[in-house]
Amino acid sequence: MRRILSATLLASVSACQSYVAVPVSPVTLVAVAQRNKVLVATKADILLVVDDSTSMSGKQERLAAALADFTAELDALRPPVDYQVAVTTTTVAERLGACGPAGNANAADQCDSDWQAAGFTCDIGLACFRTFAEAGQFNGAPPILQRSTVSAAQFSQDLAASVEVGTAGSRQPQGMEAMKLALGDNSTFLRDGAKVVVAFFTDAEDCSDPNHRLSMLVKDNTTGNIVDKCAQEAAPGFTGTPSLEPVANYANFLRSLKNLDGSSKEVEVGAVVSLTDGTGDPGLCDNPACDAQCDSQAEADACNTRCQGSPTLAICVSDCVSECHSFCGGQVPGHRYLELAFAFSGLTANVCSDDAGPALQQLSEVIGIPKSVTLRATPSPAALLVVRVERGTQDILCNEGDGYTIVTTDQGPAVQFAGPCLLQPNDTFDIRYLTGR
Repeated sequence: MRRILSATLLASVSACQSYVAVPVSPVTLVAVAQRNKVLVATKADILLVVDDSTSMSGKQERLAAALADFTAELDALRPPVDYQVAVTTTTVAERLGACGPAGNANAADQCDSDWQAAGFTCDIGLACFRTFAEAGQFNGAPPILQRSTVSAAQFSQDLAASVEVGTAGSRQPQGMEAMKLALGDNSTFLRDGAKVVVAFFTDAEDCSDPNHRLSMLVKDNTTGNIVDKCAQEAAPGFTGTPSLEPVANYANFLRSLKNLDGSSKEVEVGAVVSLTDGTGDPGLCDNPACDAQCDSQAEADACNTRCQGSPTLAICVSDCVSECHSFCGGQVPGHRYLELAFAFSGLTANVCSDDAGPALQQLSEVIGIPKSVTLRATPSPAALLVVRVERGTQDILCNEGDGYTIVTTDQGPAVQFAGPCLLQPNDTFDIRYLTGR
């Protein structure tokens, strides 16, 4: 049986970072290959795409608090990297509910009333639609932060201010379309020969729909509840006609970015999204420390102060505490963001983590030389995990203990390289295993 399993595993390497269902008696296992080349850049252009919808308040603060260490980690990369960072939001447009007739001023007014915002029109598809002038623009002053021009402390401070983008943006984040607008319309950000690093920081699903095909949120006429159509379409098992822009189109956009000599840019993608606690799987997550803080006396005092003068003080305070809890956890699993990250063998991390530092540390490592690789699933059986490093003409089989160790992270197990398998520039790591998922 071991020979059969090993042969099946070795046959699966044809698709980098792929999941291939392989029938293995007595249960069906999945063969996984994670493979990538270590390409070390001397320049890096880093785009942070930060969700600015209502639920992101506390999460932006956690991201900002971790940026001093992020700067130090980037400064410590060897060889040194000349890096710059820009921040954009996930706000592009909103297309909500239904209306009619198209173009009618009364219909537009009804859209404003129904969705409690100004600026809607009733479009030709009979949906309430509005755009945002800041779509794809860089947030902060200056809009492009160049580490080489300021001190580490000033850079961290400016970047922290840039990532706290507020929570008044689109109710349906379109991170991928915002990324495309930012990199396409602000081409001066992309320097010749620089590695492009894109990191999404969001607790929602990507709802990119540049062709305005989908009513992102709709109201159930029977219950009055709001239905998230983006989350429904992005979830596994969706059988309807897709309306969202395919993730592959955004992957192809990133792959189309070129240097002046016509060569393709090196691209890294990270997704800090809502993951099932303790795993790398998309799902709803929670933050116990944040929830405890919401139930603390300090938060109660803050809510009491905020609600002073309210005719219904108790209700106001209760709503204030509930609002605090709503900021703690993930709102919608980020299936589409993970799909894009996996297309580039990228990193994933949990947006609900009380400390954004580990996620940013992973991001700094992919700009330089990775020390570890998070596995997409738990190897089962563990004995069949195969770790190799291709170095020039050498093919190094890494042994557990002296070539690598398995470590536990918030996103599940990871291979941490050691000894002769510590990665070097231009190495290719090749990790293969079976999983019961």
